[in-house]
Amino acid sequence: MKLVHISDIHIHPDPILGLDPIANFKACLAYVEAHDHDADRVVITGDLTHVGREDSYRELQRILAASSLKGKLAPRLLIGNHDDREVFASVFPGAQRDETGFIQWTEDTPAGLFVYMDTVDAGRHGGLYCAQRMAWLEKVLAGARAGGRRAYLFMHHNPVRVHVANADVIGILNEAELQGLLKRYNDTVAHLFFGHCHYTLSGAVAGIPFSAPRSANHACWPDFSGEINRMGYGELAPNYNVCFLGAHSTVVHSIDFLDAGKVQWRIEDDIEAIQL
Repeated sequence: MKLVHISDIHIHPDPILGLDPIANFKACLAYVEAHDHDADRVVITGDLTHVGREDSYRELQRILAASSLKGKLAPRLLIGNHDDREVFASVFPGAQRDETGFIQWTEDTPAGLFVYMDTVDAGRHGGLYCAQRMAWLEKVLAGARAGGRRAYLFMHHNPVRVHVANADVIGILNEAELQGLLKRYNDTVAHLFFGHCHYTLSGAVAGIPFSAPRSANHACWPDFSGEINRMGYGELAPNYNVCFLGAHSTVVHSIDFLDAGKVQWRIEDDIEAIQL
């Protein structure tokens, strides 16, 4: 199964750190349409807007309506800390909620059960996965295990410390409790997908591999100085991830879509003439 994972598009009418989030998101979608139309799912893991304004959600709605990504390719939209849960739901009334009102749901896919999570703690940049949401997730994962199905989890916030101070201070507040739940189901959860940090990440937590793309607008530079108020940014390539979910493997590629024009192609009759 082929998955396109986009994150942190930050739709906003004004530039953010000198970059145009609307133009960059349109460029991202155009590249997906041109090169990844054979994907099975497209998922955007939050920070759909920059300040949670209705006009920004309306702009996102217009962009998606004009896109050829429909049906199974219509982007699945998660919310992040820059979003407003109720404003988002008012503009996207089809947003699926759990029984307690959080924007989280599940979907059957060719690879297994996709689990879309709501890690937003309203009014804070840090995330939270409260007792109600934990109970929902445990029920979902128990059902997947009982059915012999693999689960793939999608969320906005990083569920593990990434050793960059300005990211770790706004990660999931109760990450220890969430990691405890994940550990109990690491035979069922095949992979975790998240965003929030704005730089490419991969690793494992509770025995489960994870990956995250950069922001599709303003990528950041990982800084290991320990200074909470220090953030690296600039003319860094935004990207999205293309993930291949197999029965016995997961492969993740980073696509720097604005750099596509720099690529030179070489075709050889003899495959051995191409040396990597």
